[in-house]
Amino acid sequence: MKIDLHCHSTCSDGTYAPTEVVQRAHAAGIDVLALTDHDTLLGIDEARDAANGYGMTLINGVEISCEHTLSGGYGKIKSTNKIIHVVGLDFTDRKKMHATLQQLQDSRATRGQRIAKKLSELLEIDYDTLWQAILNKAGNNPQAVGRAHIGQVLFERGDVQTVQKAFDKYLADNKPAYVAIDALSMADGIELIHACGGKAVLAHPTRYQLSATRVRKLIEEFAKLGGDACELPATSEPVSTRRMVDRSIAEHDIAVSVGSDFHGSNLPWRRLGDVPSLTPEQQGIWQSFQSHNSQQ
Repeated sequence: MKIDLHCHSTCSDGTYAPTEVVQRAHAAGIDVLALTDHDTLLGIDEARDAANGYGMTLINGVEISCEHTLSGGYGKIKSTNKIIHVVGLDFTDRKKMHATLQQLQDSRATRGQRIAKKLSELLEIDYDTLWQAILNKAGNNPQAVGRAHIGQVLFERGDVQTVQKAFDKYLADNKPAYVAIDALSMADGIELIHACGGKAVLAHPTRYQLSATRVRKLIEEFAKLGGDACELPATSEPVSTRRMVDRSIAEHDIAVSVGSDFHGSNLPWRRLGDVPSLTPEQQGIWQSFQSHNSQQ
């Protein structure tokens, strides 16, 4: 059975509509898919209709941006504040989930505008022109605006040589145009997912620019807060990274999850269904899903 439990559509920062994401997942031979857009459930019904047509199972999913302070560093930096992504899977109370996320979404809309304002001053660009270009990228939905859209616009305008450079120079955490997002704490994010009947998964633990020590610490803290599973590193990451994550998962006795984090043409190297394999002793989080959920 081929499983991919992390991907995005145009309802957040992906480039394909939910139906098209499902079509592509089907073409990639995927049997079980979770659409996990950032802080929104808007694409789930459309994706489920498409999945039903292909005889695929679509799991309720979402990727929630959570704030977490990691303590216990070395040297001068004793703690660091990070936005950590927690994927919620197989939850049943969509109403409660939606209401909580809607408040976060409202802050996301104003965040995009605040980043655009900073950039217009830094780069001496007309704000209205810049914001309109960003909005166009996000399908004219201010709540869907993410940093990926903004980076794409800067690249297309020729302000930066690559989208990555836009992040390195302006958009990454603590860079000149960075604006923090209103977020739940990681503990609250896990609690919300559980309260809605779902499983909480730590997304891509090695993608937060943390040292190996801190990655292990993050997995430990996530497990201690009641998190259910940790996503395995992408197949493109070094074997040593995978082994380190495997050891932490085993140590804290949590399940694993797999997902491509597919976004479409803006991150073309992430392909649907391109997910790592489990080791024999690892337990997939999908083994504890409620099977009836695919019908909801």
